[in-house]
Amino acid sequence: MKKISLLTLIMALGVMTGCQNQNEIPAIEPLEEEVVKTVSETVKLKPDFIEGEDYDELGGADSYNFLGDNATSRFYVNPDFYRLKSDETLTLIEGFKTMQQTTEWSCGNAVSLMTLWNMGKTDLTEWDIALAMGSSVDDDTEGALPGSANNFHEYGTTVEDMYNFFSNLEGFKVLETSYRADYTEADLVSEEDGATPSNIGNLKPTFSSSSLYASENSDDTEAWVDDAKDSYFVTWLTGHLKAGRPVMVEWGDWDGHWVSIIGYDNNGTPSTGDDTLIFADPYDTSDHWQDGYAIFPLERFFYMWQDRKVAPKPYQLQPFIVVDKVTE
Repeated sequence: MKKISLLTLIMALGVMTGCQNQNEIPAIEPLEEEVVKTVSETVKLKPDFIEGEDYDELGGADSYNFLGDNATSRFYVNPDFYRLKSDETLTLIEGFKTMQQTTEWSCGNAVSLMTLWNMGKTDLTEWDIALAMGSSVDDDTEGALPGSANNFHEYGTTVEDMYNFFSNLEGFKVLETSYRADYTEADLVSEEDGATPSNIGNLKPTFSSSSLYASENSDDTEAWVDDAKDSYFVTWLTGHLKAGRPVMVEWGDWDGHWVSIIGYDNNGTPSTGDDTLIFADPYDTSDHWQDGYAIFPLERFFYMWQDRKVAPKPYQLQPFIVVDKVTE
């Protein structure tokens, strides 16, 4: 039946087309020059990168040297986040400059450098910060330099390292962090909590999973929201972004990795499922455009926000830190 109907339609169209005077067929207007642009001209742009010394010629994201760039990728659009503006659905720290880490272990240092640079402090290098934080050093060797680590959990940079650095950096202060030095047993996940065994001994997460769907940060809440942008967590996050403060987070990417959340888009729907985070990512080698930006679904990120490979207990769950300049 479908074949007969389709054949009849094709024959009818053929008769109509054949009977029409070719001069009567309306001409197809050429597209405006503004529209006829290549993908690279419209969205495939690079930011103003933070340039720095290469501390490992063969390692780090910078060693990829843009070899994975594909301006016509069928899989990734790669918007120009550097020049993009906030709008009714997007909250973005505009003009955020990025850099690619120059070693395999310095993501925390690069993320810190990006944060400082975009807050106006540009006199520190990736290596300066690594030295100050004591990142990835061999704790068994006195005077060991960054990059000498040879045991877990010596690798990389912990949230404690980040906290100690920023809380002692002149002109800056720590506003919020998952790090706590004064915790008690009651603050830790225990067997009685019915949690995943690997979570036992960690500080309890700062944010309840309900905070994505409710206006309160509590497992016992009933204050569910109709629109995801009104949830406790999104309200908290966008509050920092609107103030120009990136949220530096450590999660399970690359078996333990620091990125900065610099943007959030609710995509104009009340659903949480399509909410999108924008990262300033110092190891941006996987989305066919090495510009230092990456995107990830908010809801999926939230449940992957942990680092059990590199971060030591009790700081493996939801590691984060938010800093700001000290104002007189």
